[in-house]
Amino acid sequence: MADSAPTAQLPEQPETPEQPASRLTIGRILFIALVVGLFAVAWLGTYSQLNKLIWNNTFVADNRWMIPVGVMSFSLLVGLVGRYMHAPNMIEGSPVEAMAAGDTTGYKSFWGALLSSYFSLFSGASVGPEGPLGVLAVYISEWLSVKLKLAKQAFVPASMAGMSSAYNGLIGNPLFAALFASEISGGKGGLPMVAANLAAGAVGYLLFTLLNVPPFAGFLFEGEPVTLNLYMVFWAIILGIIGGAVAVYIGAAMRGAGTLMARFEGKFILRVLVTGAIVSVVCYFIPDLMFSGEDTIHTVIDNAAQVGIPMLLLMAILKPLLMGISFKGGFLGGPIFPSLFSATMLALALGLLFPTIPHQILVACAGAGVIALVLKAPLTSILLMTVLARADPNLMGLIVVAVVAAMIVGMGFQRLTEQRKATQAA
Repeated sequence: MADSAPTAQLPEQPETPEQPASRLTIGRILFIALVVGLFAVAWLGTYSQLNKLIWNNTFVADNRWMIPVGVMSFSLLVGLVGRYMHAPNMIEGSPVEAMAAGDTTGYKSFWGALLSSYFSLFSGASVGPEGPLGVLAVYISEWLSVKLKLAKQAFVPASMAGMSSAYNGLIGNPLFAALFASEISGGKGGLPMVAANLAAGAVGYLLFTLLNVPPFAGFLFEGEPVTLNLYMVFWAIILGIIGGAVAVYIGAAMRGAGTLMARFEGKFILRVLVTGAIVSVVCYFIPDLMFSGEDTIHTVIDNAAQVGIPMLLLMAILKPLLMGISFKGGFLGGPIFPSLFSATMLALALGLLFPTIPHQILVACAGAGVIALVLKAPLTSILLMTVLARADPNLMGLIVVAVVAAMIVGMGFQRLTEQRKATQAA
C-alpha cells in the first residue's frame, strides 16, 4: 500500500498499451468484500435452513434407516456434480488448501462447487462448512477480478480479501481471517496484504453482525472465569500434547484414506458412493458422528457422563478416519470442526477421569492444540479457540501454553519423519 497515495492500493501491477491493468484499490477491495460477504450470509442461511429441513424432523428421528438412505442419496449427487460439473474436491492435497485463497482459475466451476458444497454438507460426511465457503469466496473474488479487469497479479490478493470477508463473518471476529491469511501465506504481500485483508474482513464481520446472522463465536460455550494456577498450567501442557497427538493421528488417517481410495482412481462416482457407504454404516450405529460435529458436539458435552469414556474414546478415534475418507472420497469441506470434535471427545473422557478440571480448559486447550497443527497456523488457532470459547485472559493464557506444547509435539514428529526418510534413502 503506497503510503503517500490518498487511495490505498496494493503494489502496482504492470501495464501494457493494449490493455492497462487495473489496480486493486481500497474501493475495489471493499466492493469485493461486500459482494462476497453478502453471498456468505445467503449461503450460510440457506445451508442452515435446508439442513434442518432435511435432517431435523421427526420422521428421520423415528426412522434410523433414513440415515443410509439420505447419506447415499447425497453421495450420489456429489459424485454426479463432481463428474459432470467438474466440482472441486480435496482428493489431492491438504484439507487446508480448501480454505486458502490461491492463484487458481477455477471460478468457471462455481456452480459445480456451489452444488457440491451443499450436497457434501447434507450427506453426513465428516467435512466442515468453512472449506466450501472458502472455495466459493475465492471463486467469486476471481470472477469479480475478471470483471473489474484487474491485473493477473491482483487475483490472489483479491481472493484473499474475499476469503477474509467470508471467514470473519462466519467466525464472528474482525481479526481472524487477516491473521489466518498472513500465516498460511508465509507473510507474502507484506503490510499491503494485511491492510487489504483487515479492511475486507471488517466488511464481512460488520455485515454478519448488523444482519444478526449467528456466527460461530461462543460456539463451544460461554466461557466462565478461569482460576490460573500451576495445576491448570500443567493440564494445559498435557492437553496441548494430546491435541498435537490427535493432529498427528489425523495426518496418518488422511494418508491412509488417500491410499485406500486411490484404488478408485478414474472412477469418481464409484469412489464417492463407496465413501458414502462407509459413512452410512458407521453413522447408522453412531449417529453423533454424522456431519462435521458442530451441532452434535453440544449434545455430547452436555451428556458426557451418560455417553461414557469408552464411547467418547471410540468417537475420538473414528472421527478422523471418517474425515480422511470423506476428503479423499471426493467430498468438499473443511477440517476444523471434525478435528475439534475428535479433540473434544478425548478432553471429555479426561474430564470424567479428572472431574476437578473445568470443561472449558479441557475443550479449549485440547482443541487449540489440534487446530494449531492441522491448520499449521498456531496464532490463528489461539485466536480461533479464544473466540469459540469466549475465553477470558486466564483461559487464553492456558490456550497459548497448550499450543506451544502441541507445536513441540509436531516438530518432534517432523524430525522423526525426516530421520526415517534419510535412513531409508541411505
